[in-house]
Amino acid sequence: MTRAFTYADFVQYGEQYGVTHYLPEAIVQDATRHQETLAYGQVREHVLCQGVTILHTDMHFLVPYHAQSRVQNAYSFAMLLNGQLRIGRERSPLQTVGPACGINTSYRNERMQTHYLPGMRLAALDVVVDETQIVQNAYTERLLPILGAAPATFAVAEQDDAFLDSVRLQLQIAQDDSVGSLVYEALGLQLLARVRATPGAPAEWQSNDRLSREDHDRLGALREYIRREPWQLHTIGSMSQFTGMGESALRKKFQLKFNTSIMACVKEYRLQMAQRFLEQGESVEKVALLAGYRHSSNFSTAFKRRFGVNPRRWSF
Repeated sequence: MTRAFTYADFVQYGEQYGVTHYLPEAIVQDATRHQETLAYGQVREHVLCQGVTILHTDMHFLVPYHAQSRVQNAYSFAMLLNGQLRIGRERSPLQTVGPACGINTSYRNERMQTHYLPGMRLAALDVVVDETQIVQNAYTERLLPILGAAPATFAVAEQDDAFLDSVRLQLQIAQDDSVGSLVYEALGLQLLARVRATPGAPAEWQSNDRLSREDHDRLGALREYIRREPWQLHTIGSMSQFTGMGESALRKKFQLKFNTSIMACVKEYRLQMAQRFLEQGESVEKVALLAGYRHSSNFSTAFKRRFGVNPRRWSF
């Protein structure tokens, strides 16, 4: 269930999961603002076993802030589902990660830091392992090969779109409380097994940022333009003119900054727009054209793959 999150909520979750949240000083120092809504969304927790917790967060952040983990005998395997953030070791360059990125993090030897931007919807699935709390039993014995594979450092690996779509679909099913716990258990095990099989490369492979400040600004402006006006044509040529970059350079630099292809970004924002129009009662045929599809059948296939339901059912 969607709810508001205040200063007290950030403090509580920080204490629970060993993270210090650094919120804007004007809010921290003014007690009258501690009940102010800083974010809204949902955080769902499922205990896989003692010491292993699955977190599903889907949040809209209204203020900028950054978080810093504490050194502890814990680690996490996470997958970003929506949005982007900047993450890295305390004394290393931060790396921008986006949807479908798997993030393996150990908190044993060094603090990690994460920066969040205001106005961002951020969704993630995270398996948090506290080694000090795990109790050996028949269930954990089966998990030991995975639970014993704590990442030695910090690593990022991009997961395939099919797995991302599968996770999103299963999370929609998990909204049904009668099956939610089973779905979260299955997702937690899938994520653990997947990152264990493909743990990724150390994050330094991308920490040497090959984008200039001007590149960052132009690409950020382009993505914001796509988000605001997804119905525009948005060809590689027109977007190349918008940024002043060559088409090949634009493709490479967009992928480097946002960890997704430029056309995948266009498609995602168009489908989000389609979702809103369907909720307002527009016909599937009209929405399909607005989203850039010549045939409503192709649109229906893409919409169902993204949201797990036929658009005609969504519009009712």
